[in-house]
Amino acid sequence: MEIGISTLCTIGKTFKVIDELLSLKIALLEVLDEWKDRLTKTRVKALNELSASFPLKYTVHGPILDLNIASSNPRMRSCALNIIFESMSRAHEIGAKAYILHPGLRTPLDNLVPGVNRSLNLYSLEKILNYGEKIGLRVAVENMPGNTSCLLQRAEEFSALMDNGLPVYVALDVGHANTTSQLDAFLTGVNDRIVHLHLHDNCGTDDEHKVIGEGTVDWDLVRAKVNRERVSAVVENNNLEDAKKSFMRATQLFSS
Repeated sequence: MEIGISTLCTIGKTFKVIDELLSLKIALLEVLDEWKDRLTKTRVKALNELSASFPLKYTVHGPILDLNIASSNPRMRSCALNIIFESMSRAHEIGAKAYILHPGLRTPLDNLVPGVNRSLNLYSLEKILNYGEKIGLRVAVENMPGNTSCLLQRAEEFSALMDNGLPVYVALDVGHANTTSQLDAFLTGVNDRIVHLHLHDNCGTDDEHKVIGEGTVDWDLVRAKVNRERVSAVVENNNLEDAKKSFMRATQLFSS
């Protein structure tokens, strides 16, 4: 299993400190295409030069700030989709193994018209997956943390997508699943669709992005049930020092 680091830990300065990330001898770098680290043509060229010189592969995490692919406002939803499509094209240009996508959010309209955002989320996911198939980019949809307005927090919601004819791949965020007590449900119910992992810890309530082993995530369960031959993984912490510690612990955890 290839294990790497998400650039969440260096957000806003990734391309200034990328040499420090490479010094950790990572096999996989997940580029968060967001804010000051947005993938431009210049950065795509730089990343391709790096992967030509180092044994380095990429995944790309799509933009996450101020976007809602399930927006009740069609103009806002269209804008979100166009931003995602551009990001996917950049990911394809650097040969990304996978494109990690956040699902949409519930809006106040959902209180008046129950299920409206779920339907719009399905509509947008179909368009995104079709675009991924068109350009040859695998899209993996991430499960979301509890106590938020995010859709797709539970394994049964992913199963429902598949029942509706949408063959989604899953990017299992282990920390998010811990906040919803859904870790075993994901590893049992949709394990055959999991292709990527986000590794971080928490105490079961908030999405804290703690170092692996400093929360209540059942790491023995993850190690026992995850298909290491099929999945890739990145540690996802809020700062570089925590990411370094998590990377070491993840490497030890999955080597045994």
